[in-house]
Amino acid sequence: MTQSPVEADASERPSRLRFAPTYNVAVAFIDRHISEGRGAKVAIRTADSVITYAELADNVNRCAGGLLRLGLARGERVLMVVKDCPAFFYLFWGAIKAGIVPAPLNTLLRRAVTLS
Repeated sequence: MTQSPVEADASERPSRLRFAPTYNVAVAFIDRHISEGRGAKVAIRTADSVITYAELADNVNRCAGGLLRLGLARGERVLMVVKDCPAFFYLFWGAIKAGIVPAPLNTLLRRAVTLS
């Protein structure tokens, strides 16, 4: 495998993706913006706040550490009940960074209840 964290092997059909042994998708989606010089650029804009890539990365790292300190281990799942706000991204990407599987829950999708 080359230096790339993901490599497509087109010699097989269908093509196969091969990942570096320490590949973490949070690096590609979050951390790379810092290393590529976009730390001060806007990553998330809400009605009343602006979050830069540096702030996003810092909060993702804090969340990852917090989940691990709570005793969650790599490969375990965490059920996410979070509003549509920057905290969603912190928890989702923090879980992935820590090797924990995030399971977002949408509380608006409710099952019909019939009373007898």
